[in-house]
Amino acid sequence: MDTKNKNMARAKKDPQRYRPVVNKGHPDLNPESVAYQEYWEQELDRCINGFKPKGMKKISGKYYFYLNYYKILGNDGTKGSRKTLISPWYRQMDHEYFDLFQTCKQDGKGMIVIKARDKGFSYMNSGMIAHEYTFFPFNDVGIAAGLQATADAFFDKTKKGLNGVHSNFKHSILKDTDGILRSGYKQKNKDGKWEIGGYQSTIICRTMDNPEVFKGERVSLMVFEEAGEFKHLKNAYMSSKACFMDGNLQFGVPVVGGTGGDISKASKDFMDMYYESDAYNLIPMFIPASRAYYGYFNIDTGEEKVETAKEVLLEEREKITNSGDREAYNLHIQNYPLTVQEAFLNTKTARFDNSLLNAQRSRILSSKDYRSQIQQGYLDWEFDEQEEFIVRWRPHPDGPYKILHHPEPQYKDLDIGGIDSYDQDQAGASESLGSAIIYRRFVDTESASDYVVAEYTDRPAKKEDFWDGCLKLAIYYNAKMLVEYTKIGILDYFKRMNALKYLKEKPESAHNPGTKTRNRYGVHMNKQVKSLMEDLMDDYIRENVEDIWFLDLIEELASYGTKNTDRAIAFGLCLIHNVDNYRIQAKTIEAEQADIGFKYYRLDRNGVPKLI
Repeated sequence: MDTKNKNMARAKKDPQRYRPVVNKGHPDLNPESVAYQEYWEQELDRCINGFKPKGMKKISGKYYFYLNYYKILGNDGTKGSRKTLISPWYRQMDHEYFDLFQTCKQDGKGMIVIKARDKGFSYMNSGMIAHEYTFFPFNDVGIAAGLQATADAFFDKTKKGLNGVHSNFKHSILKDTDGILRSGYKQKNKDGKWEIGGYQSTIICRTMDNPEVFKGERVSLMVFEEAGEFKHLKNAYMSSKACFMDGNLQFGVPVVGGTGGDISKASKDFMDMYYESDAYNLIPMFIPASRAYYGYFNIDTGEEKVETAKEVLLEEREKITNSGDREAYNLHIQNYPLTVQEAFLNTKTARFDNSLLNAQRSRILSSKDYRSQIQQGYLDWEFDEQEEFIVRWRPHPDGPYKILHHPEPQYKDLDIGGIDSYDQDQAGASESLGSAIIYRRFVDTESASDYVVAEYTDRPAKKEDFWDGCLKLAIYYNAKMLVEYTKIGILDYFKRMNALKYLKEKPESAHNPGTKTRNRYGVHMNKQVKSLMEDLMDDYIRENVEDIWFLDLIEELASYGTKNTDRAIAFGLCLIHNVDNYRIQAKTIEAEQADIGFKYYRLDRNGVPKLI
C-alpha cells in the first residue's frame, strides 16, 4: 500500500470524525433557509439514532450527543493544564460503555459497572441523563445516591453540562428546586389562563436513606451513583424497580455503578449484585485502572496503552508497599484496581492478612517471567506400550490446567491434592467452579517444598468431565486427593474407575466420635474441620505467602468468606491432607521409639514432628 492509500485508510478510521461539531463547528447558514432546517434535522437524527462515519463503527445517539454537545470538566491533555469545561475526548472505553447501555435498552436489562477512579463515569452517566431530558418530552429520569454530597455533586455536573447544550436543543427551565429540574414554561392560553408548555421532562435527584423516596415515579433511566456508598443498596434497588417496570416488562434502564470499596462496610451489597448480576437482570462491566489512564492514552486517537499503564500502577503499588503504610496500600488498590477482586477488599477480615496477599498479588503481576513460570495446557489419556492408560501433558494457552512444576517420580508420596467438587451439571446463576490443587510436600532442606505446583479449575458441561479431569491430575502426579465427603459424586466416579488408591482416607483430624457417618474417604466440612482448615490457611499465608505463584488462588484467598473461593477450599484441603500425613508419620516414629524406650520427636500444634 502506497503512502497516499495508507493516509486515506488512516483517515477513514480517525476517531475525531465522531466529533464533527467540535472539530468543524456548525455551518454558517441563514436560519430562514431550507439548508439550515435540514442541517439541524440531521443533527437531531444523529443525537437520537446515532452516527456512523464511512468505514467506521457506529456510535449511539447518546454518545454522539455526549461527544458533540455536552460539556465536562477536564483538561486539554497537556501537562500542567488547568481543568475547564471541555467537550469529551473520544475514548474506546466510553464507546464500549455507551454500546452496553444500548444493548441493555434493547434487551430490557440494566447494567452494573465497577470501575477505577477518574474514569469519567459520572460524566458519562450525567450525559445520558441530560440526553433523556433533552430529547424526549414528558420523560422522567432519576438520580439515586447513598450520600447527600454525592447526589449534590452529580446534580451539579448534570446542570453544568446542560448549560453548554446548543440553544437549538436547550429547554427553558420550569423548576429547579429540591433536587428536581423540570423543563417547560408558563404561558397564557386564549382564555387568559396560565398553562404549562414545553417538553416538561424532569430530572429527579434523591438520596436513598429511605428506599421509598422514588415511590410513584416512572423513569426511563435511573442512575445509582457511587453504588458502593449505599448503606442498603439491594433494598434501595429492589424498592425502586417499580419505577422502571410495568409488571414483568422493563421499559427503563437502571445503571448501578461506581468504585468498589471495603466489603466489611457498605460496598458488600454492590459486590454481591455484581457477582449475582443475572438475579438482578443486570449486565456486568468492569473498567480497570489501566483503561484510559491519563498519560497513557492518546486523546487524538483514543488509543490506550493498557500494559504500560499497568506497569506504572504496579510500580506505584511497590512504592507504597515499601513505605509500610498498609492502609494507604489497600486504599490505592481499591481506587485503582486491576481486577474485580481488587475493587472489593475486606480490610477487616478476621482470618487472613490481606496486606500480605495484596503484596504477593503485586509481585506476581509485576514479575516479568510470571507467564513463563506457569504453564497452561491439557492432560490427555493415552495408551502406553503395554496398552495401559497413561496421562500425558499437552501445552495449550487455553487449557484448564496450570502447572508450575511437573511431577518428580523419583520421590514417593511427594505430591498430594485437594478437590473442591460439585454434583450438578449446570452452575445456574452461580459462578462457582470445581477446583483441584496439587501441593508439594517437604523433601529435604535443599529442595523447594510446601507449595502449590498445579491447579485444575473448570466447569465443563458434564460433571463427569470435571471428575475425569481431577482423576487425570491425580494420576499425572501420582497423588492422593482429599475431597469433601458431601460431594459424593466424585467419590463414586473414582470407585467406578477403579481409582480409589488416588483418594485420601478420612483424616484423623476430621474424626468426630459423635458423628453417625462412617466414610472411609473424604472429609466432612463440619465446624471443627473448617476451623482447622482456616487456621492452617492463615498460618501458611503468614509464613509462606511468597511461595504462592497462582494469581487466581491469591485473589480467592483475599476474598475468602465472600464467594467463589473454590481454589481456596481445594488449597485448604491440601493443607489438612498434609498435616494428617505428618501425623501418620509421627505415630510411626513414636511407635518405633517406644520399642527402645526413647522419644526423640514431639508433635507441634499442626501435627508436624519436631526433633527434641
